[in-house]
Amino acid sequence: MVAMLGLSIGSPAVAQKQTEMDTGSNIPIPRRARIAEGAGLSDIDRGRIAMAEFARCTVDRQSARVTGIAARPADKIDGPSLARLADDECLSSGELRFKPLLLRGALFVELYRRRNDARARKVAWQMPAVPFDPVVKTDPADATLSVQMALLAFAQCVVTRDPATASAVVMGPTASKTQNAAFAVLAPKLGSCLYDGQKITLSKLILEGALGEVLYRGTVPSVTTASQETR
Repeated sequence: MVAMLGLSIGSPAVAQKQTEMDTGSNIPIPRRARIAEGAGLSDIDRGRIAMAEFARCTVDRQSARVTGIAARPADKIDGPSLARLADDECLSSGELRFKPLLLRGALFVELYRRRNDARARKVAWQMPAVPFDPVVKTDPADATLSVQMALLAFAQCVVTRDPATASAVVMGPTASKTQNAAFAVLAPKLGSCLYDGQKITLSKLILEGALGEVLYRGTVPSVTTASQETR
């Protein structure tokens, strides 16, 4: 399975206030994503940060739609539903192009961060989550879905092996030194979640998103049969 970045960015955006005002309106709207500037940031990191901010704005602006999508089983989230969430109002300027797979992961990362923050503040979290079932069969003719489910199964294995570090990757600000340090700790453990002969190429953005979805959903507990218990 190969899953590459699939994201490109245009010109940098100007700095934003925490909220912005629509022209001719006094109603505050969620802060739009901006393409990060600054020395030391690669184009890939700028894209990762912009994607995270775009997801944050999308959850703010379209919470009902995001709730509906997050409530679906992992194999029931389709590209068109995600594409409809790509609102130009969530980008302040410049251009951000991405595949639905990237928005999906970024949304689940944002939801996981918000849920953890709500728990820390002892605030009830109302949005539902359907546990991820790694043994769900998918139509092999649907290549995109097959890749998505294989990616989530891989992430589920990684989370099982080191849940604390996987959570640190997702909770660390995207493309920050904190997150990169967590990625470095997690990297040596990724190979143990591959089958013999399996090869996988993942960007940090894609892996972050897959880990975020698995962590947000939780997983379906494995069932031990009676015959296995007596062995």
